[in-house]
This record gives sequence, C-alpha cells and structure tokens, in this order.
Amino acid sequence: MFVEYGAARYRLLLQCEEGAWMINCDHPTTPVFISSIEFDKCVRIEAPDFFTFETDKKHQLSKAVLNRIELIRPLLHDERYVVDKHLRRDKIIEIAQQKHTTERRILSLYCKYLARGSLQPISKPKSVSRNTPNRIFDAAIEKYYFSAARHSLKSVYDCMLLEHFTDASGKLIDHPSWKSFENYYYRNGYHRKSNRAIARDGLSNYQRNHRQLGGSAVMWKQRIGSYQMDATQADIYLVSSFDRSLIIGRPYIYLAVDTVTELIAGIYVGLESGETAVMACLANAAADKVAYCAAYGIEIDAMQWPSSGVPAEIITDKGREFEGKQIDAICARYGMERESLPPFRPDQKGLVEKSFDLLQNRYKSLLRGKGVIEPDAQERWSVDYRSQAALTLEMYTQLVIRIVLYLNGRPLKNYPATSEMLSEHIALTPIGIWHWLCGRGCSALLQVDQQEVYCMSLPRKEAKVTRHGIVCNGFTYINPGLRRLLKERHGKKMAVAYDPQNISQAYLIYENAYIPLMLAPAFSCCNGFNQMEGQQYLQAKKSEVKNLNEQDVQARVDLLKQTDEIIRKAECPYVQHKQTSDDIAANREIERRKLT
Repeated sequence: MFVEYGAARYRLLLQCEEGAWMINCDHPTTPVFISSIEFDKCVRIEAPDFFTFETDKKHQLSKAVLNRIELIRPLLHDERYVVDKHLRRDKIIEIAQQKHTTERRILSLYCKYLARGSLQPISKPKSVSRNTPNRIFDAAIEKYYFSAARHSLKSVYDCMLLEHFTDASGKLIDHPSWKSFENYYYRNGYHRKSNRAIARDGLSNYQRNHRQLGGSAVMWKQRIGSYQMDATQADIYLVSSFDRSLIIGRPYIYLAVDTVTELIAGIYVGLESGETAVMACLANAAADKVAYCAAYGIEIDAMQWPSSGVPAEIITDKGREFEGKQIDAICARYGMERESLPPFRPDQKGLVEKSFDLLQNRYKSLLRGKGVIEPDAQERWSVDYRSQAALTLEMYTQLVIRIVLYLNGRPLKNYPATSEMLSEHIALTPIGIWHWLCGRGCSALLQVDQQEVYCMSLPRKEAKVTRHGIVCNGFTYINPGLRRLLKERHGKKMAVAYDPQNISQAYLIYENAYIPLMLAPAFSCCNGFNQMEGQQYLQAKKSEVKNLNEQDVQARVDLLKQTDEIIRKAECPYVQHKQTSDDIAANREIERRKLT
C-alpha cells in the first residue's frame, strides 16, 4: 500500500493497532512510525512507476545489483529490523564487518530496497515535446522567477520579452501578451509549487514557514524519555554575591524538555556554557528535584516535579557543545541515543525553543529596572542595563525554578489528547500527562545512581599535589583519608572533577572512583561560592596582599631610615682601661639612680 503523507509518497511496511511503519519512496531514509489517527488521515495512492520487486525481473538484473541484494539479504526476511532500530543497527554492523564495507552503505541499500522494491537506478522519463511559446514561458519562470533575485511576475514577463521577443535593435516583435503569460503561470500551478518558496526564500525558510505540517510535535515520540535540549543566554545582567558592586554578566539557561508531555525535566542556570553546561543539565534531569529545590530554599513534594532518571534519547541541534567526550561517555554508559537535527531548523525542536520564551516572558515585565535587557538596548541614548543589575545568580536561579514549577503545571490548551485521556479526566498539564503515562508504563527513563551521574557530569582538569593538599583552580582541597596517597604523589598531577556552580564540591578521580574532597581550612570562607565568585575572592585577596606588601616595604624603608638616624647620633667612647664585671655593675647602679 502507498499513501501520501506530508506532501510526500510513502510505502506502508507494517501496521498495528497503535499505528503504522512507513518509508519515504522519493527520498528513502529509515522507516518512520505514525499513530493510527495520523495514518487514517493519509490519502491512498497508486504505486509509483518505478516500484517493482527485484524478484519479478531477476533474470534482467546485473551482477552488481545482485551483489547489492546479497549484502542486505539478512535484513529482508525479518520484520523486526523495520521496527527496532537498535536491533537493525547491530545487524548492519555485523554485516559491514563481515563484508568489509561501511555501515552507511548497508543502511542506504536497505532503505532504498524497502522504499522502491529495487536497487536498479530509476530511469528518467523521456521529455515531452512542447510548443515553442510554452518552452519559453517555462524557461523564463525557472530562470527569473524561481531565483534569489525575487523578480515579480511582471518583471519576469519583461525579461522574457527582452531575451526572446526583440530584434537586434531592441524593438519588440511578435510577442505573447501579458495576460497569456499570467494565465499560463496560474494554469500550470507554478504558484502552488514548493520550489517557488525554496528558490525565492531558501530551503531553510521553506522548511520553517511553508512546508506542510505532518502533525503535532508532541506526537513525534510515543514514550516519556525523549528530551529536546537547547541553550540560550538570558536577557538579564546579574551581580556577584561576593561583592554586589561587581557585575558578572548574563547567565546561560539550558533546558531539557520532554517531547511527549512538554514537561521541563532538567535545567541549568549558570555562568558556564558548552559541554560543561550540557552535562550539568543532564545531571539535573536525572537528579531528585526535591533535594535540588531545597538547596535554594524552595520546598516541593515529588509530585510537583516528578522527572528523575536518565532519558532514553536526547534531541539536539548540531552545536559543538553536544559533541563532546563526556557526552559520548555518559551516552555509552547508560545507552542513551542522540538525534542531531539539521542546522538552522529551530522549528524541529520547537518545544524547548518555546519554553525559553515562556520562561523569560514571565519575569521580564516584573524585573524592569533590575538589569533586564529591553528591546531598545542597541539604540542610541538607551539605558545601560548593566548598571541596573540587582539579582545574584542564586536569586535568579530561585526565580527560574519557580517559573519552571509553574510551567510544568500550566494547562496545555492545544494538546492532542487521546480519547482515553478525556474519558479518564486526565489533567492536560505536563505534570498530569507525565503521571498518567508513567502509570501506563509508557516511560523509557532509566533510574540510575544520581551521585554517579552528577560526578560524570563535572568538568575535569589536572591538579597538582602539594604538601598542603590538591590545588585546583587556585583552591586547596584536602581529604584526611588520602594523606598516604598524597604523600606518595607529592609534586605530581592527578585528575580532579570540580563543580563550577559550587567550588566546595570537588572529587579526586582515582582508579575509576570519585573520592570527595573538601576545601582546606584556609579557604573555608568560600564554601558555597561559584567559580566566578571564587575567582573574585582570590583576586580580591591577591589585591589586598599586594597592598599589604607595599605597605610592608614602605615600613621597612622607614625603619631603616630611623635606625640610621639613631646610629649617627651614637659616639663610641674611648675606653681607657678594661672594665670588670664589678665596674659595670657599679656603673649600672649609678645609671639607675639618675633615671629615677
């Protein structure tokens, strides 16, 4: 069976009560699953002209085509390879290793065979002859209208006349009328073709704003555990909690939003960006939210923010922060899949993009004059919003948590609720849908050791072992139980994982274990500081020590000068004879009487 879905032709591979597995006939990729509701909306069509099974014309096949079929034959006789991508991937790897070819080639041949029933090249239909005016019309439309120059239809007509219907002197000769050209354009459906928007505005713009939508974003996945992740820099300036007069800039916000429920499952609010922030957001998604909120003075119960555990899949763009070694390690450790979306396509992860807007719009109007950036920031004579900064990072994080709790409990007015949800009177909120799906076993989350995930998410660096402890980022860390080990490694470097959000948290990485460290007593005043505040403290301390050293140098010079003046006044008397101890005692007694 063949259907039209989203302005494309699909072949039906498998069908069940929940939905159907299909594959694109024109551009074969891996099979896709759509729900029964979406499948019922599809229009049945005839099989494409190029579709034919290889078995029907086996005697006509070349040796090369037969060899290609033999490569994918182990995949063709088991329907499980259609529905189970993990099983399919393992089998493709096995075939590629046996046949000494690439996995990409095996997958391409397999998808092409499912979509077209053949591995023969598609022969292009012979061109149909047209009369001369129509050919000129077509050529002019393709050349001038479907171009980045964005000619109007009237301008296209003028360019066509200049090119084809003028003599050597530029005079018009027998030419078609504007009305006939315009009627030809609309009669042949050029105004409805997708290449119109693509050619004039670009493919990216077409995909975002003009392509036919195949359904709701939340129906893309079927189970809890597919998180869309992205980041943004908040439109607000913050100040240091160490010194409120110091501006620390704009924080970064990373979100992990569940695709099915629209629940914000994990957040990161901080001054770091890149892979470090991505890992922190994943760690937060896996963590117990009750303890996380309690660290910021917010009391909740587990039902208010129920997400915990490692997701089965993360959906991101092709940003560099999502392609690091630590992400590779945690994905391999827990079997997480990664789906990288095409570049310049924020519409394909619209849930997380919309969450940023909803989050920031909740506080912008309330925090005017407190460092919030207004739309006129780039205009002349506008206010310097940096000078208005008032919130610390901790305050801002508290605010973000409060807004996330609200967003997770907000009603979803346009959610495609199923008949079962309506019959059971499920609250159409992210939290309500989350609990309902979890109760039905529709969750792909993996419950793991939260402390292990937290430690794996921390950035690492080589720290020097000294007689005072382990020095990392300018701070000294100790652990009384490691005295013998640190004595043996004195002067060497060891791997340390540290938390940029809290410098009091650090772990020595030794023999695949994370050993907790604490700040040395000399730095105990820095407990709870983030990395930037800690560096500000070190800078302030360094500046103070520098001032004290300058004062000490001046004091030593003054002392030397004063000592020299005293020495100059002293004259060494000529001692005529040697004085005994009795003489000195007598002299001492005389001196004492004079002083009293």
